[in-house]
Parts: sequence; C-alpha cells; structure tokens
Amino acid sequence: MDVPIKGINSEEVKLARDLSTGKKVDNEQLFICEGLWAVEKIIKKRIKVEMFFFCPDMIKTEQDKKKTNLMIEYCKDSYQISQKACRKISDRDGADGFFIICHMPRYDIEKLPLKDDMLVMVLDGLEQPGNVGATIRSLDAAGGDFAIMTNRRVRLTHSRVIRASLGAAFMMPVCVCDMAEVVKWLVKNKFKIIVTDLTAKKSYYDIDYSGRVCIVAGNEYLGISPDWRHVEGAIPCIIPMLGSVESLNVGFASTIVAYEARRYKSFIN
Repeated sequence: MDVPIKGINSEEVKLARDLSTGKKVDNEQLFICEGLWAVEKIIKKRIKVEMFFFCPDMIKTEQDKKKTNLMIEYCKDSYQISQKACRKISDRDGADGFFIICHMPRYDIEKLPLKDDMLVMVLDGLEQPGNVGATIRSLDAAGGDFAIMTNRRVRLTHSRVIRASLGAAFMMPVCVCDMAEVVKWLVKNKFKIIVTDLTAKKSYYDIDYSGRVCIVAGNEYLGISPDWRHVEGAIPCIIPMLGSVESLNVGFASTIVAYEARRYKSFIN
C-alpha cells in the first residue's frame, strides 16, 4: 500500500505535536494516542480516526506490522514519518513511532441508557490529567457505566488523560456537564449520591450501594465543591486514615470506593 510521507515541518506533524503536549487546538474533540496499544480498542468502538502516523523503521514485529496495516485500512489518512518527526511529536523519551489522531465521542447525559442497577462517578473539579485518566480507568475496571465531569479543569482529550486511562476515556461514555444539571438529573433518576468527603463521619464500607449509585470524587487539593454537601439525600462518606496522612490520592480513593460498590452489588445480586 502506497502511503505518503509527511515532513517534520508539515502542518499534520505540528498538529500531532500540539495534541501530544496538551496544547489547545482548533478542534477540541481531537485527541492523540501514542503507540499501537489502542488500535483494537479504537476499531472496536468505531472511533473516528483523523490521521495515523507511523515510522517504518519502528515496525519491529509481525504484530507491529499487523496493527499498522489494520490502522492504515481503517483510518481516513495515513502518513509515513521519520524518527526525527517521531521525537518531535512525542512528549516523552523513547517515542514509539506510531501516533493516532482521533475524534472523542460526545455524549448527552439525557440520552444515556439507564438500568435498575448502575455505577457511575462524578469527577468534580479534578485538575491533574493523570488523576482524571486514572479515575476513569478505575471506574471502567470496576464495571462502571459512565463518568461525568463537573467544574472541569482538564480537557478529556488531553494526551495524559488518554494515556493514564488506558483508553477508558474514549471507550466509556464520559459527559461534561454543569453541576446543577447533573444534580437535577441524578435526583430525577433516583441515584444514591455518595459523596467522598474528608469531613464525613460514615465509613465508605458502611454504605448501601444497591441500585443506582453515583460516587462523587473531588478536587485533589480542595475536595468536593461545597454545594455537594447540600444536595438533598446525598450520603457523605470517608475512607478511614489509619496512619499519619490525612487522605489518599483521588485516583486511589476513587478506586477503593468503586470496587467496594462493585463488591457490594455482586454480593447482593
């Protein structure tokens, strides 16, 4: 298959570089995956691919060759690039030599399917891309249904979100919403709103996680927005700290609570 070559100073390579370094671009739905790890996921989810870049010198195995050919056949435009261009695009040492630019799916919270038993999570004001990605990854791993971002401070399309989530950021539905809209939707659809809060008295393992459950994870430094404490019916909970530290990283904390919710649901079902 004849694949055109793009030089290091081309507009296409510049776009890839901007996405890789987290720079804001004109089309905010675009994101980039470095490496071939996401090929099967992208195709399975039918994610729209804008461009695929690869360095022929970096194709080392038959699996590399197979995945490269799969992406060339699947995507809109494919380009060969040099190792020097790979180093320009990548934001880390040891560039893989493969870059996929995709369109992030958009979801309307009002159109998401509902079930009697659900596990969703609100990411309220998280500001570290790695934490956003890790939290979505944990929710996905625990069998969660979807995530919601409120008071958003990080773009879902940030390259570090994509990398830290291992693709869960585009495989799982993630909505970006106003907090008031989310609260209204949760209450209307009879979700139990479990608020992780350092001021809470009730332990996370004393919660009834049956039915529709929404776990609210707060900002790394400030915790949840104060308005969550005033939501009617919200259930504050805390993870007990048995040592000298006051709290866990939000990614670890959300993982613990999500898996406790899944354990509870599995037990009663």
